Amino acid sequence: MHHFIISDSFKGSLTSEEVALAVQNGILQGDREATIDWSPGADGGEGTLEMLFANGFVQAEAETIDLAGRPIRAQYTRKNEQAIIEVARVCGLGQVRATDLPITLHTRGVGRLVLRAMDAGATEIFLALGGTGTTDGGLGFLYELGAVLLDGRSQPITWTDNPLLETEQIILPKLAVKLHVLADVTAAYAGKHGAAKVFGPQKGLTAREIDVLDVHLERIGNILGVNEVAGAGAAGGLGGAAAALGADILSGALFLLNQIKFDQRLEAADYVWTGEGKVDAQTALGKLPAIVAERANEALVPCVILAGHVERPYAPALICESIHDADECVTLDSELSRLRLARRAEQITRRLNT
Repeated sequence: MHHFIISDSFKGSLTSEEVALAVQNGILQGDREATIDWSPGADGGEGTLEMLFANGFVQAEAETIDLAGRPIRAQYTRKNEQAIIEVARVCGLGQVRATDLPITLHTRGVGRLVLRAMDAGATEIFLALGGTGTTDGGLGFLYELGAVLLDGRSQPITWTDNPLLETEQIILPKLAVKLHVLADVTAAYAGKHGAAKVFGPQKGLTAREIDVLDVHLERIGNILGVNEVAGAGAAGGLGGAAAALGADILSGALFLLNQIKFDQRLEAADYVWTGEGKVDAQTALGKLPAIVAERANEALVPCVILAGHVERPYAPALICESIHDADECVTLDSELSRLRLARRAEQITRRLNT
């Protein structure tokens, strides 16, 4: 049997490459005659650059600032005149420090990195969203690209708090670059399915802060005209800010799968394996495992999804299972996760071969 493995990372535990190699090991333990094809996987969030680096894209790097304004050098990737920026490299949850106030974190560094990519010759830029620690509606991003943000007295905002709280007027710039957004979710800019309500808790925002930011997101969304745009709430509203500049919002998973010739590799497979740390209601909102399972169904290739925790099995997959046995504690320990991935892959391979 020929198996194709393309999983997202198990966040906080294993990279997508480590997941693929563990699954490969398990498959070969269960079937010594199996052949394997694999690639790192991502859907526009964490791991996007590794996926592209492994498939012919060139590494680039530039100076910018992180989500708290600290100077950093951030990697992105280039191919001809295209540049792809993984936003989490600039304002990701992993860059948040214990002393940072979550409500004040911003996306200014993303805008600054776009400018650096333009200076290096990029004429088409893709923003891979996901895994950010910000909820500023993308206003920091707009500011760095030349937007004028004014308060209620028509004065420039002070940046002493979240810009959503101060901004009353926005004058958008015109960019000499084509922008695209790669989003792994279809979240709205505001509301119960919006940037603050859905993702605020995992970014350390309090219930009161979430309610306050949501009110201002709805207001700013009306100013930008993005409240009805699916995916506008990705990356704390950065998707909506980019859309206000004319960017189209694309499925991150579909775009990235097309870059690695997924369909051709799927066609050659008897089974495709995918996964992520947690399979839940968000999985169906454009996450990599859902896209892989759906494309596999269309190609009549059975799909196996493995996860650290399965809250809601994803129906289109042939198999959707946790790597942990019922009597085992769910863990983020990398070595245990690697061993349990391999074990579950071996067990499933033996079942598939009977």
